[in-house]
Amino acid sequence: MLAVRLILLFLVALTQLAIPLVAAPPIIPRRQDKPPGPPLSPQEAIAKMTVPEGFTVELVASEPDIINPVAMTFDERGRIWITESVEYPRSSPGKGRDRIKVLEDTDGDGRVDKTTVFADGLNIPSGIAVGYGGVWVANAPDILFLRDTDGDLKADTTEVVVTGFGRDDTHELPNSLTWGPDGYLYGLNGVFNHCHVRQNGKEFDFTCALFRINPRTREFELFCEGTSNPWGVTWDEEGSAFISACVIDHLWHLTETGYYHRQGGPYPPFTWKLQSIVKHKHQKAAYCGIHYFDSDAYPPEYRNRLYMGNIHGGCLNVDVLERKGSTYFATPRPDFLTANDVWFMPVAQKTGPDGCLYVLDWYDRYHCYQDARRDTPGVDRLKGRLYRIRYNNTPRAESFDMASESGDELIERLSGPNDYFRGVAQRLLAERNDATTNRKLQELCLNNDAPRKTRLHALWALIGTGALEEPFHRRLLDHDDATFCAWGVRAAGNYGDVSDEIDQRIAALASDDSPDVQLQVAIAAPKIDDLDTMPVLLDVLSHCDNDQLIPHIVWQNLHPRLDEHPQQFIELLTQRDFQQDRNIMALLPRLLDRLLAVEQGGPESAAQIYSTLIAADGDQAAPNDSLIVLAKRIQTGELAGDRLSRLRTILEPQVQSLLTGDAMPPQADTVILAASWGDKASLDICRQLFESAEQPTPERIRALEVLASQNDKTILPTVQGILTDPEQHAQKFRAAIIATLGQMQDPGVADVILAAYPGLEPDLQPDAIERLTDRGHWSKKLLTAIDEKKIPANAINVNQVRKLLASKDKDLVKSVRSVWGTVRTKRDPNREKVLAQMRTFLRKTPGDAAAGQQVFHKLCGQCHTIHGKGADLGPDITVNGRASYEQLLSNVFDPSLVIGAAYRATIIVTTKGRVVTGLVVEDNAQRIVLKVQGGKLETIPRDQIEERIVSKLSMMPENLESQLKPQEMADLFEFLTRATPPGDPHPRHIPGTPQQK
Repeated sequence: MLAVRLILLFLVALTQLAIPLVAAPPIIPRRQDKPPGPPLSPQEAIAKMTVPEGFTVELVASEPDIINPVAMTFDERGRIWITESVEYPRSSPGKGRDRIKVLEDTDGDGRVDKTTVFADGLNIPSGIAVGYGGVWVANAPDILFLRDTDGDLKADTTEVVVTGFGRDDTHELPNSLTWGPDGYLYGLNGVFNHCHVRQNGKEFDFTCALFRINPRTREFELFCEGTSNPWGVTWDEEGSAFISACVIDHLWHLTETGYYHRQGGPYPPFTWKLQSIVKHKHQKAAYCGIHYFDSDAYPPEYRNRLYMGNIHGGCLNVDVLERKGSTYFATPRPDFLTANDVWFMPVAQKTGPDGCLYVLDWYDRYHCYQDARRDTPGVDRLKGRLYRIRYNNTPRAESFDMASESGDELIERLSGPNDYFRGVAQRLLAERNDATTNRKLQELCLNNDAPRKTRLHALWALIGTGALEEPFHRRLLDHDDATFCAWGVRAAGNYGDVSDEIDQRIAALASDDSPDVQLQVAIAAPKIDDLDTMPVLLDVLSHCDNDQLIPHIVWQNLHPRLDEHPQQFIELLTQRDFQQDRNIMALLPRLLDRLLAVEQGGPESAAQIYSTLIAADGDQAAPNDSLIVLAKRIQTGELAGDRLSRLRTILEPQVQSLLTGDAMPPQADTVILAASWGDKASLDICRQLFESAEQPTPERIRALEVLASQNDKTILPTVQGILTDPEQHAQKFRAAIIATLGQMQDPGVADVILAAYPGLEPDLQPDAIERLTDRGHWSKKLLTAIDEKKIPANAINVNQVRKLLASKDKDLVKSVRSVWGTVRTKRDPNREKVLAQMRTFLRKTPGDAAAGQQVFHKLCGQCHTIHGKGADLGPDITVNGRASYEQLLSNVFDPSLVIGAAYRATIIVTTKGRVVTGLVVEDNAQRIVLKVQGGKLETIPRDQIEERIVSKLSMMPENLESQLKPQEMADLFEFLTRATPPGDPHPRHIPGTPQQK
C-alpha cells in the first residue's frame, strides 16, 4: 500500500507541475490570430482554397520535389526554374545547402514529373532569371551568372556579375530578378539590408532600391530608390514598372531616378520623395510577388490586372490601374484566391505557357522574419508547392522550344494572346540582334495596321539590342503615339551617345503635349552625352501642367547640377520671367535651399533670386515660401558666418528699404527674414506678432521661432501665460510653443515649463519632459522637481535618461546615475519573462478602451499614430504592429527583439549644450535632421554637432510597464486590441485577443 500511495503522490505532483505548462497559451506566430495548427497536404490545401466561379486550383509540383521555394521563372521551353532555401534565415555569407531546380512536365498532363538539380552550394538564392545563354541568380552578396556549357542541365561555370549586396536582413535580400521591356535585368533590395556595390570605379551605397544590370556589358545601375521591403516587380502593357511592398502602402509605380517614401532610414540630401499610387489597403500588409496578367486563358474581366501575393492575408489581391498624367492610380478588385490556410505563403506569381497564372507557395508556419530568427529550428524546411489557377478546361501547353525557332517565328509570337510567349520571344529577339530580323521588327513597329501591343513588343525587342538605327530612331521620336515617342527618348537615355540630330529632337520634346514624353525627357536629358541638361529640365518643368510625378523627377535630376553650375541656373531663370511660371515658383523654395548649400558662389547666386522676390514681396498677400526657407536656414544656424555675411551684404539694403519705406507696411515674411539675422526693429515687430492674440496662430509661431533662435528671454512671461491658460489657447498652439522653446538657451525656459507642467493635458506633459531634457541646466531643474515630488520619476522614459547621460555636464550625469543607475545599452534578455508576465496579467485584467485611449495619447501618441491621431515618428499602428495579440505584446514589451537600423535612436550633442534624440531622416554635409518625439523635425547644422551616439535599441522604451499603473496598462491594451476606435457601435478586436476567447 505504501508503494501505491507513493506512486499516487508522485503522479499528483507531476500533474500539479504540469498545470502551468498546460495553462500557458501556445505561441502564436506574428501576424497570425491563433496557433497555426498542423500543415495540410497539397490536396487538403487545394480543397480549402476559394477562387472565382469557373476557376480551379491544380497542383503542379510539391514536396519532396520542391521544398522552401523562394523564386521562380519559366524558360523558352516552358520549363520551370525555382530556387530552394533551407539556409533561411542564415545571415552569414558563403557556401550553403541551397539549390536551383528545373521542373519539367514531360507527358503534358500538367504535373511535374522530372526534377533536375541545376546548381547547389548556394545560400538563400532569392531571385532567378534565364537569358543570354545562362541563368542569373541573386545569391547575396553576389549576383551570379551560371552556365551549362555541355548540355547536361548542370551549371558548370560561375561568373560573379556584381557583388556587395548585404545580408543584414535575410528577408530583404536582392530579389525578383526580372527582364524589363528595355532588355535590362531588374531586381529589388529591402530597406534594412544595406548594400555597397563597387563596379568600374563607381560606388553604390543603398538599401531599398530597384536596380538593373545590362546583360551585355554587366553594368550595374540604381534605377530608383525607396519604399520598404519590396518583393516583386512587373510591367504593364505600356512598359511601366510596378512593385509590391510590405508594411507601408502596397503598390508603387516606379520611375527611373525617382526617390520614393521609405519605411525607415535617412533620405539623401535634398530628396523630394514620391508616394504610392493607392489610397486603399487590402488585408495585412505583407506582400510577396506581383504580376501584370495578360492572357486569353482567362475571361476579359480577369486580364490586364495586377495580381499580388498577400502572405499574411493568405490570398492573392487584385488591383486595376488607371492613368493619371504621367503616373497611375490603382483601385481594388475582389481577391482572386483565398487559401483559408495560414501556412500558405505565395512568394511568386507568373503566367505559364498555357496562359494560366502559376503561384509558388513557400509553405511554412512562420511568415515573419522575427519568428524565423527567434525559432530558426522551427522553420519548416520540408514543404513547398506550385499551383496553377485554371479557367474551365484551358488546354495544356504543347511541347515547344522557342530557342530553336526562326526570327520570323519569334516575330509571329509577338502577336500572341499570352504574355508569356510575347515576353520570351521579345527577349530572344533582343539577344540574337540579327540585322535582317531587326529590319522586320522596325517595319512591324511602324506599321499602324498591326496591333498596338504587337508593335510595342517589337519596339522593346529592338531597344533591348543595345542600339537603334538612327533613321528608325528619328521616326520613333516623331511618332504620333506618345508611348512610342517616349520609348524613343528613353532608348536615347539608355544609350547615352546619340547623334546631334537626336539630341536636338529630344530637347524640343521637352515641351511636348504628352506627360509620358515630358517625363522621359527629364530622365534622359542628364544621361545623353552632348545635351545641355539644365535648360531642357527647366523646359519640362514649365510645360508639365498639374502632373504629380514630373516635377519630382525634374528636381531629382536638376538639383545635383546646381553644385557645379549655379550661375547657369540663375541666368536661365532670369531669362524666363520665372515669377510668372507657376511650376517654377512652386519648386523655387527647394531650388533656393539647394543653392544656399553650394560652397562656391551659392549665397551670391541665391541672393540674386531673393532680391527679385523681395522686390515683389509688397505685391504679395500670402507669405513667400522661398523667403521663409531662407529665414529657417538662418534660424537653425545652417546659414551662418561668412556665408550669411555674403548673402546679407547683397540683400540687407533692399530689405531695409522695405522695412523703413512709407509706401506700405512690410510683409511678415520680410520682417521674419530681417529678424532672423538680428535686425532689432524687426525683432520688435516679431514680439508684437507673437504677443498679439489677434494674429493667426501660424504667424505667431513663425514669430516665436525667430525670437527663440535669438534666445529672446523677454518673451518668457508671455509664453508662461499661454501655457498656463489652456482655456484661452488651443492645445496644438501650446504644443508648438513647447517644441519651439528647444531653440532657446535661457535657464528661465525650465522655470516656465515646470510652472505650467501640472496644468498641461496628459498628452502634452511628455512633450514638456522631452524639452526639459534638452539642456543640462534645464535637466537639473527637472531633477530637482522630481526630488521634491512635484513631478513623478516615471515621467522620464529610458530614452530621455539616455539623453541625460549623454550630457557633457558631469554633475548632471552623476545625479542621473544616482537615481536611475546604469541604463542598459543592449536588449534586455529578461524581456521575454516580462512579456510572459504581462500576457498573464492582461488576460486576467479587464480594461476600459476610452481610458486606454487617453493613456495612449499621453504615452504613445508622441511617436505613433492610431485612427488618424498622434505623431508619425514611428509606424502608424492603425495598420502596423498589432496584426495579432502576440505581435502587439512583443512590440510593446520587447521592442528591441528585432529592430532595423532605421529605427535605432540617434542622440546628438551640440556644441551649444543641447541634446536631441530622434530618428535620422536626413544626413548630409550641411545638416542632420532628426524626427523627434511628437513628430517634429529638428535640424542640427553639421558644424554644431559635438557628438553623435547611435543606440542599438529601439526608440520605443523597453520598460513601458514601469511607467504605468496596472489598471492603466489594462486600459491601454483594451484600446490597442480594438480594431475600431472607442465609441464604435460594432467594436472589433485584433486577432488572438483575450476578448475573442
